[in-house]
Amino acid sequence: MTSLARSCLLTALASMTWLATPANADDMVATFAGIAFVDSAVTSQGSRARLPEGAKIYPPGAQIAGTEGCPTTRYGTDGLIVAVFDYQGRPTAGSLTVTRHPAAGGTFQNAPYYLDINPGRNLQFLGPIVDNGRYDMRLTWGLGGRTNPETAASFTLARNCPRPR
Repeated sequence: MTSLARSCLLTALASMTWLATPANADDMVATFAGIAFVDSAVTSQGSRARLPEGAKIYPPGAQIAGTEGCPTTRYGTDGLIVAVFDYQGRPTAGSLTVTRHPAAGGTFQNAPYYLDINPGRNLQFLGPIVDNGRYDMRLTWGLGGRTNPETAASFTLARNCPRPR
């Protein structure tokens, strides 16, 4: 085996070892920045979605009242709620679960959104949320590892949205 071939083989083995090594949960950190209201041009970008310039992020625990974030189009293509979170670490798999506590009463847990989480700011569309009430979000990451770190945040909608025409 030539030295060039040996060098290529060692490089390939080192790369495979790095890929096969599970990420250490201590090296992965995620925090909720809050939620934002966006339009379908953002949500249609999927996991690569980015917040538009000047988009307002409501911090965890925020109570949104009045007509803030209300849809203004007939088909409800704006005023869509996305969870905004920051992640540090290697790309990983995760899930985001929303539990709804409508003002009318009851507790309902939505099916989890499974996501690819990349370093930096991430967005996840939370579906068509229009009812007033409290919404709890639980983000779990590092799926497939020995431990699955998680973080949680909530927000409250107390809006009076007019019907779009």
